[in-house]
Parts: sequence; structure tokens; C-alpha cells
Amino acid sequence: MVVIVEVCDINPAATLDWDDLEIKYPGTSVILHSCLSQCELCAEYAYAFVDGDILMADSAEQLYKDVLARVEGVWKAWHQAD
Repeated sequence: MVVIVEVCDINPAATLDWDDLEIKYPGTSVILHSCLSQCELCAEYAYAFVDGDILMADSAEQLYKDVLARVEGVWKAWHQAD
């Protein structure tokens, strides 16, 4: 199982400690990019791509919770398939 989380390093989401997510859910990879070409979105919201889907929130903390919920969902589905 691999989950890719991509974050723009200028976005407020980049200030979060994403290492915990990678440690708790092996197979999850958080990649910080210099730009994800979503400038209007980046100026308004904390956001990240999770496996190609955009997740956005009013705060970085809420975004982390949303990303965590998405990763947990993928993790549970993957383990149930075993």
C-alpha cells in the first residue's frame, strides 16, 4: 500500500509535522514541493494532494485531520483486503 501526500512548501500545510503520518502509516509518503501550480487555492486555503485528489481546509490543523482520515481509510481498506 502506498499513499502519496503532496504539499506546497509555501502553503500553511507545510508548517505541519508530517513525519508522524509517515511513521504511523508505513507506505505513506509526504512530499514537499516548491510549487504545485495551485496559486489561487494556495493563497486561500491549507491544501494537499492525497493520491492525486485535492483536500483543502480553512486551517492547516484541520487539513491534517482530513488527510489523516483519508490515510486511515485507505489503510483500513487495504488491511481488510488481506
